[in-house]
Amino acid sequence: MHVPLTDFVFACALMSIGIGTDVALATLARASQLKTTKTILIWVIGVSLTHTLFPMLGYLMTYFSVQVVPILTPIVGIVAALCIFWFLYHEINGVFEHEAGSDEGSNRSDRLLVSLGLILAVSWDALWSGPAKSAQVIGWPELLVWISFLLVGVAVSLLAISSVAFSKVLAPTLVKARNTHLGLLCLQYSVIAYFGFLAVLRYTFGFTFAWYYILALSFLFIASLMILRANPRLISTSNS
Repeated sequence: MHVPLTDFVFACALMSIGIGTDVALATLARASQLKTTKTILIWVIGVSLTHTLFPMLGYLMTYFSVQVVPILTPIVGIVAALCIFWFLYHEINGVFEHEAGSDEGSNRSDRLLVSLGLILAVSWDALWSGPAKSAQVIGWPELLVWISFLLVGVAVSLLAISSVAFSKVLAPTLVKARNTHLGLLCLQYSVIAYFGFLAVLRYTFGFTFAWYYILALSFLFIASLMILRANPRLISTSNS
């Protein structure tokens, strides 16, 4: 089946943004600990490998479950969406709890910067992106599917390297400009939510809405959640 180049590029770019933005933000936030060539290489290679292999693993598990037991297809869509929105729920809560809380434990995080634990934590979203991506590549030739995973891994590597290179310029801006930081997070979470909505709409309900409708829905959904989470009084006022 022929896949338009624009669709292929869009799919790769969207997945790269979805699972790579956290890598860029984490690199910027901890750039002061990435001083030696060794630590930079460990970090960049680690996140690049996990952001290439994890989506492949998730995709393979979903692909075989759908192909071998087609009756599971609607369930796969629900499970993929639940995993994504559960992840987003904890991520969004964590952002505002961190702002309201203290920096206790930050030294420990710094010491574990290049450890396997931190790399896996940053790469967690890449694992569940595989099941959701399988809904996006329905009808694609297998070769293009695997190429897309490799391209996403390369894009994540470039994001990490660029973040290290520009950290001295960008990091102070992101730290001081709260709205800029929250805006970038909203963009990242919207792209991630896109895959959740895509999975449940295509796998569970069999709908094929245009990508921009789903992306707009994701943005409105995430923006609303972040606004409500940042302003809990809005919830209490509406309940009263």
